[in-house]
Amino acid sequence: MNKDIPSKYKIAALISKSVMKTLNEEEKVILDHWLKNGHNKKAYDRILDKDEINSKQKFYSSLDRDKAFLKLQSKIKRHEAGTFRKKLYRLSKYAAILLVAVSGVMVWNHYSSEKERVITEQVLTEIQPGYEKATLVLSDGTEVDLTRVKNQPVRTTGGIQIVNSQNVLAYNVDKAANEEEPRYNTLHVPVGGIYTVILPDGSKVWLNSASSIRYPERFTGKQRLVELKGEAYFEVKKGTREFVVRTVNEDITVLGTSFNISAYPNDEYVATTLVEGKVKLTTDAKQDVFLSPGEMGYLNFGAKEGVKVYDVDIRYHTSWKDGRFYFERGSLESILKKVGRWYGFKVRFEDEELRKVPFTGVAKKDAPLEDLLEMISRTARIGYTAQKTKTGVYEIIISKK
Repeated sequence: MNKDIPSKYKIAALISKSVMKTLNEEEKVILDHWLKNGHNKKAYDRILDKDEINSKQKFYSSLDRDKAFLKLQSKIKRHEAGTFRKKLYRLSKYAAILLVAVSGVMVWNHYSSEKERVITEQVLTEIQPGYEKATLVLSDGTEVDLTRVKNQPVRTTGGIQIVNSQNVLAYNVDKAANEEEPRYNTLHVPVGGIYTVILPDGSKVWLNSASSIRYPERFTGKQRLVELKGEAYFEVKKGTREFVVRTVNEDITVLGTSFNISAYPNDEYVATTLVEGKVKLTTDAKQDVFLSPGEMGYLNFGAKEGVKVYDVDIRYHTSWKDGRFYFERGSLESILKKVGRWYGFKVRFEDEELRKVPFTGVAKKDAPLEDLLEMISRTARIGYTAQKTKTGVYEIIISKK
């Protein structure tokens, strides 16, 4: 009988090692041979079943150990020692396998969790907040990296001087110079960037991450027309000519005012928030909607009702240009999409319900990403991990806590 004990414990140890993937070639041969027996294979699969392990862990945790021990002593007294030892031994053979295997799984889960934590910490140190960076595309197609051309003229021609100073791109126009056919420039701000441009009429524009604006080097004609993709905050210089911001689905017309527009191509809406002055929103359906300060005009591309107007706290829609994130009961999906444009990551939800979890909070844009994720994790009661894909894309995975 005793000869059988080492083999059972050895199998239990091999099962534990297989879970932790530490089997050597000789041990793998022994375990594979044991698994050829159908009964053994079923036992092995049952032992390693996640639900079975969780069930056993809950069962063992719920046991009253003192009561169980007293019951065991009572049984020994009531039965013949030899008979009971045989039953106890038969039980112990299988209990040993399960105990060692469960221990192995628990050790492996701890090892995997620790490895996941280390990877997350390493990736989060690589993900840095954005900064002032942009590319200017001139009318002739020349691309100028504004992070390399600092505090100096970019170009001077036709009575127009373009200067990049203190992370602000400015156009100085000589009004006495002969007007030519306007040349168009485009300012591109990449993911993780922000930049400011002073247009030829003196209007000031803050361009957010993953955004671009196209405008003439000199405004001519009846309108001051610019084209926006992404998000920008405008302080429009008053003038006799209308200032028009054209997006994919909407035109915003003003004379002199301050407002924010969010019109990213991969979003399903255009949101215009008015700070001061008055604006007119014109959609593809030629619907005109006027906004007053503190109101947001929201156009959902898939909805039939057109522009909807809401009273809002403007801080939550304009604070990005001042270096802060403000969120008020926004869904995790919308919040992390905005944050991802700044830090440069994609987000994946392990459970679809987590997309709708609301969150309210304030965070500095120059803070480490981990600080914001920790705040969201504690408040919204979610878990997160970070990884870098084979293609070099940073990914944040949101899970239930």
